[in-house]
Amino acid sequence: MGVSPNAEVRLQIDESATRTSTNNYIGISTLAIGTKIKITDSKGSIPKISFLGTLLIPGSSHSNYLPQHIGIQTHLLFESELNEYFSLGYDIGTEWDGETNNPNIFFGACLNYQATNKLSFFIESYNLYNSQKQEDWAKPGRSSHFNFMSEIGAAYMVTPRFQVNMYGDINFNEPSKYANIGLGMAWLIK
Repeated sequence: MGVSPNAEVRLQIDESATRTSTNNYIGISTLAIGTKIKITDSKGSIPKISFLGTLLIPGSSHSNYLPQHIGIQTHLLFESELNEYFSLGYDIGTEWDGETNNPNIFFGACLNYQATNKLSFFIESYNLYNSQKQEDWAKPGRSSHFNFMSEIGAAYMVTPRFQVNMYGDINFNEPSKYANIGLGMAWLIK
């Protein structure tokens, strides 16, 4: 929801379904409120820069996905227009997921292709680093400081205020452990 030309309030609710060899479950996987604030527009070689801050709302002890404690994400977002069809987005941030003492350091990059004024495609690499090794980031029985993920997808502007997207992502640390296919919607209220 646009509060001003340079700031917006963001509400996010993600629903997920997981199927494993031993269990199946569904539920809200992200419940968040945040803000995105434009710092500067692109000027020559200087990219467009924004700040993104998000508060992750915890779930109950019965939640399959939500953290048990409040989480916080802070990111600096950068975007450079390469030409009329391609843009490059990249960001760096810190994420306290509500579960661990050390924050994750986030870094990612996304190449966007604007096929038409309504249809775009993207490929993205998003990665996490934590000074404490994480068991769920690696092959069973191992742990890793890095979580290396990638995503590919498409977005379609149904109206100037409503967008749908499809995407698939995979964990390159252990592809058989995590792969995801998703459908998303974004609605600009104001």
